[in-house]
Amino acid sequence: MKKLIYILPVVILAISSCSTAQKASEVQSIKISVAPYIKMTCKELSTEQASLITKAQSLGAQVDSEQQSDKNKELVAWILFAPAAFFMEGNAESSSNLASIKGQLDAVGDAMKVNDCVN
Repeated sequence: MKKLIYILPVVILAISSCSTAQKASEVQSIKISVAPYIKMTCKELSTEQASLITKAQSLGAQVDSEQQSDKNKELVAWILFAPAAFFMEGNAESSSNLASIKGQLDAVGDAMKVNDCVN
């Protein structure tokens, strides 16, 4: 029984550390040039910002859903067939898309500051 007490934390650590899937809050923005947005009017920037926020929220929900799904698959894999846990797909594609959208939002925000737009 004492061995189980020592082994259990190691097993939990192994299970929780294999998936590469990220939560939406963990996705860092990609630096996007502000140049395309500088020429836009404040109204256009505001519209673009609203559109990007909607996309970011949608992608954020997708990233979180994929991350949770990946964690669940990983747990099942470790319980049923441990080597399968090393072949988890993760959510790299949707995380990359979210990082790009976050970068675009940052660029729009910078353009709004340069153009003296009020948010």
